Amino acid sequence: MRLAQGRLWGLVLLAALAVPGLMLLRVALWRPMGLVGSAPDDGYARVAGVVHVHTTLSDGGGTPEEVIQAARTAGLAFVGITDHNNLDAKPFEGYREGVLVLVGAELSTPVGHVLGLGLERDPAWRFNGDGLDGLEDVRDLGGVPFAAHPFSPRPDLRWNGWDLPGPWGIELLNGDSDARRAGPRVLLSVGLYRLNPAYALLQGLRPPDEALRRWDEMLAKRDVVGLAGSDAHSRLAITKARALRFPSYEALFAQERNHLLLDRPLTGDVAADRAAVLDAFSRGRFYLGLDALAPADGFRFTVERAPGERWTMGDHVPVGGGARAVAGGRVPKGTRVVLLRDGRAVGEGAGSLEMAIPGPGVYRVEARVPGWPVPWVITNPVYVHDQETREARRQAGAWPGPPPPARETRALAALEGSAAFTPEFDPSSWMDTAVAAPGAGPEGSVALKLAFRLGAPSVSQPFTWCALVNRQARDLSPWAGLRFRARADGEYRLWVQVRDVNPASADEGLEWWLASARTSGEWREVRIPFGLFRTINRKTDGRLDTDDTRALVFVLDGASVKPGTEGTIYLADVGVYR
Repeated sequence: MRLAQGRLWGLVLLAALAVPGLMLLRVALWRPMGLVGSAPDDGYARVAGVVHVHTTLSDGGGTPEEVIQAARTAGLAFVGITDHNNLDAKPFEGYREGVLVLVGAELSTPVGHVLGLGLERDPAWRFNGDGLDGLEDVRDLGGVPFAAHPFSPRPDLRWNGWDLPGPWGIELLNGDSDARRAGPRVLLSVGLYRLNPAYALLQGLRPPDEALRRWDEMLAKRDVVGLAGSDAHSRLAITKARALRFPSYEALFAQERNHLLLDRPLTGDVAADRAAVLDAFSRGRFYLGLDALAPADGFRFTVERAPGERWTMGDHVPVGGGARAVAGGRVPKGTRVVLLRDGRAVGEGAGSLEMAIPGPGVYRVEARVPGWPVPWVITNPVYVHDQETREARRQAGAWPGPPPPARETRALAALEGSAAFTPEFDPSSWMDTAVAAPGAGPEGSVALKLAFRLGAPSVSQPFTWCALVNRQARDLSPWAGLRFRARADGEYRLWVQVRDVNPASADEGLEWWLASARTSGEWREVRIPFGLFRTINRKTDGRLDTDDTRALVFVLDGASVKPGTEGTIYLADVGVYR
């Protein structure tokens, strides 16, 4: 009897060990799914790549060289490095190791992060403005703007600039958000990672339902490009001083990719290929593929009418009869291809789909593989509208024009011969103490001159600045905001501060409310509503008291321009408006 019980317990123990062993063996042997179907014959050249990548030039775990090598190993055609608030990776731009390297930046703004793909140059100013400033900085530097990780589980990383104007897109998939949303399952990913990195990262994914729902709401009003952002850091923080190199760039680059449709293959010419890639991102001529699940480089979605009439993602199709949607290609067995019109499914096929377009609308495709919560493919839309609707959508997504004329303006002080503004700067910086510049203003008027050289921070002087300061108490409550004109010998961003009383503040009992303005070589009018001024004071009293302001300040520091920058900014007609 005891022998029989011993055998039974031995079998139970063996089964208990065998089941997890078989599960681990299954994980170790898992490979991306095979494909069935025919390759697309739509005439477009497909190139795949990853964007939103961080390096040691901000908070990434690997150097730009490591990122480039990983992109090559992963078989990417292009990779977009976007470190936080800097373009220090610019020297690595171009073809490296056979990979086209694009350099942009991820800009931190009060309403969330702006991902700027492919910025043309590294400006003297720092990216520190509000949400619209960030979007316009990307535009003015020749890049393509997207709202980064808009639905991050971390509240301070979510996008809150939904009402901002302009033709900006959104990240539908984001690797960092995926990891945060996984919760405790991230521990499972870490545990399985050594067995099979691709499977370990895939099993932590969650459906992007919120992102797709919001995208469809935006698409009802204007054209909006959807993006897959890797948000690759290859760094998992353990403590403030310690971090693991997890997951690797190679594993991350195998996950979610953007598959661009180009009129011709990449040629190796940096300027031409860079322009083609950025144009595809700007137009939405691409789809998002979960390549770790199955290679997604053989998918198609077109709208076709008569022979020779063919449109694809990002295109606008004239309203008319006979148009058909065609989707499919090389897909995993069991794939369901779903056509959505204005966010609602209107057709579905096994492995492929071909059906008549039921009328005007925004059409996109999702390809779903049974057993996986995230669509294997998400396409950008094809737009089918009449000319009037198309124009209304264009206007809804246009950049804002100049503000309407102010009803009333008033100068704060007569500048000629006035000492209303005085220069203040730290010992390592320099300013011309002659701040009044007769004849330098518009039409030969007097201007304020901020001639500066910003010092580099050091241990003894960690914060450097150059400022024009006016410490006069004023009641500005009858007015809508500040108004001035600015011109400079270069492009700079400077802080504009209004200081009010806050006894809890450590800054001499004053709370500093700030906004930013960017200069150019021409005189331009700047108007900043008081409602746009923000504070970073941890002991804020919650509001700018315009009826009791104690100082107005124009200041340059290491958060607005790079240390070592020198130049001259002229300010004129400093006052208020309504």
